[in-house]
Parts: sequence; structure tokens; C-alpha cells
Amino acid sequence: MPKYTGYVSLPTTNYDAWKAAVNGNGYDVDGNYGCQCWDLAAEFWYNIGFPQGYPTLAGTGSAYGAWDDRTANAGTSFDLIYDKTQIKRGDVIVYNYFTGNPYGHIGFADEDYNGTDNIQILSENNGGTPDPAGGAYTNVNNYSLAYFRGAFRYRGWETQPGPLTARRGRFPWVLYARKLRENRQP
Repeated sequence: MPKYTGYVSLPTTNYDAWKAAVNGNGYDVDGNYGCQCWDLAAEFWYNIGFPQGYPTLAGTGSAYGAWDDRTANAGTSFDLIYDKTQIKRGDVIVYNYFTGNPYGHIGFADEDYNGTDNIQILSENNGGTPDPAGGAYTNVNNYSLAYFRGAFRYRGWETQPGPLTARRGRFPWVLYARKLRENRQP
């Protein structure tokens, strides 16, 4: 269970590769307060090509601010998810602040929405091995969706369509030839 300071290169080919690489490790990209939830998200944004410092926090200094800057944080790499019932495994969920946690939270859905107000998420500072500098290492733990603000769905993890299958039957050559004649220059 190593701890990394600063940004490191991590695999982002799919959620399983990402999870296998980070789970159990600590990440402190900014040197502030140890392994915080934002640090893990920042590692992801950096590893998919964003500059250091993303996702931005709308000047709040807190995880919930990532949703306030959602358009900038999404860029062309993410789709925005506004409905918690649409959460898919791998989505980056942003949680609002509440009385017991004035900073909110950010983490990766480790399962699709399951019909309850609780979901398993991969995140830092959510019950993992404590970091002496603050926070806790990455782990999967239960988290309430009661404070769901929104989620980012990384487009690079979308399932690609399978190979085309051969069609049985005859190709309509007559229609194809007619189309070619129509498109010919006079």
C-alpha cells in the first residue's frame, strides 16, 4: 500500500484497470491534508489528459465544487449525469456537503445504481487505511446517495460496439447501381 505524492502515470483503459491500479494506494497530488477524495479524482483527470489541478472546485476548496465547475471539468471527455438512477459503474460521483461533512465528497461508482440510496464507491478518505498526513488511502466503501449532486461519465470507458456480423441474403445490386447512376456527374 504505497503512498504517492504528486501526479503519477496510471492506466485508464477501463474502470477495472483503473481500480486495480489505485485500490489500496494513497494519492496526495497537491501536498495538502494527505490523501483526500479530490486527489484521486485529480489523478484520473490528469491521466486522461487534463492539466494538473483538474477537476477544478469553483473556488470552494471542497469536493462539492467540482459540480459547480461541471462544464469546464467535463470538457469533451465526459457526459454529465444529473439523475442518480442513471449512475453506471465507473462514473465519477460528486456529493454535496452536509452537517457532518462540510466538504462534500467525490468518488467512482463501483456498481451501477442499485435501486437504493446507498452505492459502493471507490474513493479516498472514506474508510481506507489512514494516512498520517490526513485522509485515508483508496478503498471501496458504501456511500449514501442522499447528497448526490451529479456525476461525470468518462466517454473513454463506454462500451464499443461489437464486430459487424455478416448479413444473410442477397445484396440489392439493382438499388446500388441506380444510386450510382443518380450520383454520376453529367
